[in-house]
Amino acid sequence: MKTLLFAPETFNLAETTRMIEVAKTFKEEANCIFIGYSTEFSYLIEKEGFTFNLLTPYLSNKQIKEIMAFDQGKSLKNPFNYSLLKERIESEISIINQINPDAIIIGSTISLLISARHKKIPLIYVKPFALSRGHIESNSFLKNNIMRKTIQSIALKIKWLPKDMKKLIEEYQVTRFFPYTIDALDADLNCITTPDIFTNYAKLPKNSHYVGPIFANLDSPIPEKVYELLKQNKKPTIFCSLGSSANTKIVYQVLQNFSGLDVEVISPMKYFLSDDQINSLPSNVHLFDWLPAKEIQSQVTASVLHGGEGTIQTACVSGKPFIGIGLQTEQRYNILTCVSYGNALNYKSSKIKNKKIFQQCVLELLSQENLYHKAQTLKNYFDKEKNGTLKTYQLINSYLSKN
Repeated sequence: MKTLLFAPETFNLAETTRMIEVAKTFKEEANCIFIGYSTEFSYLIEKEGFTFNLLTPYLSNKQIKEIMAFDQGKSLKNPFNYSLLKERIESEISIINQINPDAIIIGSTISLLISARHKKIPLIYVKPFALSRGHIESNSFLKNNIMRKTIQSIALKIKWLPKDMKKLIEEYQVTRFFPYTIDALDADLNCITTPDIFTNYAKLPKNSHYVGPIFANLDSPIPEKVYELLKQNKKPTIFCSLGSSANTKIVYQVLQNFSGLDVEVISPMKYFLSDDQINSLPSNVHLFDWLPAKEIQSQVTASVLHGGEGTIQTACVSGKPFIGIGLQTEQRYNILTCVSYGNALNYKSSKIKNKKIFQQCVLELLSQENLYHKAQTLKNYFDKEKNGTLKTYQLINSYLSKN
């Protein structure tokens, strides 16, 4: 029996659930073991019957916020300094030595880009298309031809890496895996979860393959209170979720913006807010902790979402339009692909405080029939391309049989 090591950043909900879905396809034929540095969403792993190993150094809430801020471009300070990366690499080498995995499947756990290569273990990355080599090389990277070619000529030849990461790459003698900056976050095999319809069917590098959407399917029932609200409510219902990349300030402001709108709002963002903030929310906002997004989005009128790929894909498969509020570069790209297709509206995060403009956008979302028509058309496409986990399973097995 194979042993597969799964390593999402377990403070990232979408990434954790994506890894769970892939692991479930191997459950009958492989020993699937998870590792992580946070217990934020590790309970979901254990709920599905998988072993979770919490590695040191544990990530504090402060460090998670720093990682989020860096990822969103709000901070230039790289949270993965030499000592943190070094400790993580050593922890990973230790568990690799213990379990001797046949392959390691990662999300954005960058330390394993070094430790897996050092231990010569096949490394597989389940990742979105945005900002990958395939994306930068494609004609859809930028609309302006001259600007695109200029940036491509530079971006594809840069060899810069953060000095602490570069130092560790040299220490662990894996420099050959990091020829250019654009390839630094590549694995031996990259499973691209972005549907090719959103990439203009861009050609991918040899080590990358389209697998398509991978949704969270955690078999969680819709809470009775939500079910009753959906059943009895005659007003438009909005599902509002800004994901684990949001923060208290953003969540509170967005939910406050629904005050006075003739809609009911269902939101799984309770854990972001204090009791005082919760008590001061508009009466049409109904707050919860965890909710099965796919099941609820298929029953609401529309959604207001951040641009995480899993969240966007869940909206697409629901057949309902949405407003996207991108909190980082990849999220803005994901939203704009849907805006171009015609099933979404883009709302800039810089305008979150403007309640009037926000409400105008919501009213536009609810009134444009073409958005609903396009959303239904896209749903039909997603229904045909819903085997992302199966394609990933087949691709990994094929890769391992040849290597």
